Amino acid sequence: MVELITVMIVIGIMAAVAVPRMNLSEFDATGYRDKVRATLEFARKSAVAQRRIVCVALAANGLVLTIDNVTPETPGAGACPRQLTLPATDAACGGPLNAICAPNANVALAGPAALAFDALGRASAIPPALRYTYTITDSMMSLTVNVEAETGYVR
Repeated sequence: MVELITVMIVIGIMAAVAVPRMNLSEFDATGYRDKVRATLEFARKSAVAQRRIVCVALAANGLVLTIDNVTPETPGAGACPRQLTLPATDAACGGPLNAICAPNANVALAGPAALAFDALGRASAIPPALRYTYTITDSMMSLTVNVEAETGYVR
C-alpha cells in the first residue's frame, strides 16, 4: 500500500511539472504540417495513377483537391472540374470530402494559390519555380512543406 501511494505521489509531481510545459499549439501545427504533406503526396500519386491532372487550391486556410476528367493530351485538359476524394475526411473542415483545413484559428497556411500535378507527377504553378513552398505558422513556430517542381517530390 505504501508503494502504491508513493508511486501515485511521484506521478502527481511529474504531471504537475510536465503539463505546463506542453504546448498544444505546437502539436496542432506539426500535425497540420504532416497532414498537408500527406495530402500533397496523395495528390501527386493520384495524378500518376489515374493519368490525370490533379489541382491543389489554397482556400480558407486549407487545401482543396480536384481532378481533371480527361487525359493531359486531350484539348481542354487542366480544368480539374471533379472533386478528388481523400482517403479520410477532415473533421476540421466540417464535411467536404476533398479538403483539409487548419485545426484551429491559431494555425495558418500560406503557399501557392494553385498547384497542379501532371500525369508524370511533376508540379507546376504560376509563377513557375523550381520549388513550391507551403508554410504552416502558429504563434510559436513556422514549419514548411516543399514540393519540387521537376519531380513533384514532397518533403
